[in-house]
Amino acid sequence: MTTVEPLMPSGCPEFDRARALLADGREDEALDWFEIASSTSDEAPVRASACAYAAAVLLAKGRPWEVASWAELVRANAGSRDLAALLEAAALLQLDDAERALELLDGASEPDDPWFPCSATVVRVVRAHVQYLLDDKDAATSEVLDVFAAEPYSPDVWDAFARLVAETDFDPAEVVARVPDERVLDVIAALRTSEPSGVARIVELIWERSPGDARVLALVPRFAAKLDAVEAMQWSARMRAAGMGRTCPLLARADDVAVDARERVRAAALAYASFGDSRARDALELGVRALAEEELDDVLTEVWSLAPALADSVVVAAATSTRRSLRLAAGLYAGGAVDEAYAVLVHGLAMEDAEELTTDEIIDLLPVPALEALAHAAEVRGEDDVAGILEAVAVAATAQE
Repeated sequence: MTTVEPLMPSGCPEFDRARALLADGREDEALDWFEIASSTSDEAPVRASACAYAAAVLLAKGRPWEVASWAELVRANAGSRDLAALLEAAALLQLDDAERALELLDGASEPDDPWFPCSATVVRVVRAHVQYLLDDKDAATSEVLDVFAAEPYSPDVWDAFARLVAETDFDPAEVVARVPDERVLDVIAALRTSEPSGVARIVELIWERSPGDARVLALVPRFAAKLDAVEAMQWSARMRAAGMGRTCPLLARADDVAVDARERVRAAALAYASFGDSRARDALELGVRALAEEELDDVLTEVWSLAPALADSVVVAAATSTRRSLRLAAGLYAGGAVDEAYAVLVHGLAMEDAEELTTDEIIDLLPVPALEALAHAAEVRGEDDVAGILEAVAVAATAQE
């Protein structure tokens, strides 16, 4: 279900603002304003449409457990019951309950709404999605091909198809092959706010037909930053080859605080390793600060492998507590950087929270070989107090084994 349409005034400023924000890709803000419009509009059809839009945004954001209440509000505001059923069915698909989704779709055929663009054809695509998940793949394929034979360029149909492609291994090649070059732009426009991984599979086929297609590149910022770092890197390379390096999906992913911190760091490291982009360092440091302590040593190893020049940024950004510093020291020691490990260790031990650290916690963070090697490093530097602490902990650790 597409969530973009020509913005004709509805008479409700909050609803119109929400649609404008959504068209601009600002989903979180749009969701807030749809929620406001769902209760403030004087017109029941607008309230129902606002609820439908809210449900669609939640589906796009991977929050299907919140959709049922919005679908019920569509019904409560005298909206299309078939549209409400379709929204619930789409949520059930994301919740891996295809059989209940099929029950809802069997009674839905006319999801009409004055503001939310959705047609009976979309129901057919979603039903095909359910059939495919229930292993009736021949019926699903036949249904999809019939839909595109009847409505080959309907935006909401392409949007539903992108989700089907994203959530199953359905091969979009035959459908894409039917799109003539002069209609590619229509398809790309229809996919502007669709499921990113499905869009990527579809436009990859268009790209293969015409590598360097500027129409595809114009769509890339809409979806590529939401792909995993390796896929985003591929599209970033294509954009840079076309002289569009300032708009880098890989860096956009690294900067996105909604993305898992470890993935953000990986994206930044790949941007630096692949393109030498200096902007990656700042993005990496921001991502590192958001990492959980138990992720630090693995992330340090990964960055060391992908972009060794950024390893120092991992250490500097991550060493914000004694525990985090000791975990980094363990990672540096494991990588053979004993001097660097010792420097981070001393940095951590000098922090105020070092006094709260117990012997058992140190043993948990630093293996015996690391304790012994770092104690030796302290002795060489004449820092006997540090050496004594580490040796004592090493003895205690050995006694526990």
